[in-house]
Amino acid sequence: MSHVPVPGTDRIASPALVHTAQAVAAEVLRTPFREVRARVVDDGRGALAVEVTSPLALPVLGTHAVPHEPVLATAHRARTSIAERLRTITGRKVARVSLTFSSAVLARPRRVR
Repeated sequence: MSHVPVPGTDRIASPALVHTAQAVAAEVLRTPFREVRARVVDDGRGALAVEVTSPLALPVLGTHAVPHEPVLATAHRARTSIAERLRTITGRKVARVSLTFSSAVLARPRRVR
């Protein structure tokens, strides 16, 4: 099967980029989608600048579970993962991801159905 070019343009609208950034961030940070906020803008050079505000997921108190990395390492890893996933999904270069933890939530283990 060969790919024949078809005239036209392809665009991902701003609301779709924002929704995608929220979904990716929620998954990467293991937080509820409804608690994640994202802002996506073009950086003026064709790349995306992404700002994410999300709660920080912490282990349930009393479980003796200790986070496996410091919060700053978690933030750095999450920003990298968010940028890579957005680039893969949208095909757009991600120049910057800013992450703000607005609160803390307890990470509840997911039930298997």
